[in-house]
Amino acid sequence: MLRLISWLILIGIFLLAGYGLNLIRVAVMDKIADPSAIIWWRVLIGSFLMVGGLSFLGGFLFYRDKKQGRVRKPVWKIKKEQEKRQRQQQESK
Repeated sequence: MLRLISWLILIGIFLLAGYGLNLIRVAVMDKIADPSAIIWWRVLIGSFLMVGGLSFLGGFLFYRDKKQGRVRKPVWKIKKEQEKRQRQQQESK
């Protein structure tokens, strides 16, 4: 039951992101058809929905993969840890 609920939430968020992209597309087409059209509010709402939906989906996938141990550390963090270990080894000599 929980999987069904999570799938419904993900599909809903994905549809909202798609609707945001559609709002942007329609606003641009309206601007092409009628240069005096005011489109800023549709572009703003569409961008918010699209970016918000995609960031939610990306965060969900990142959290799930991190929980399953599929995410590795960033390169800068690995280098920092190696440098710290080297300094500790040099100080212990």
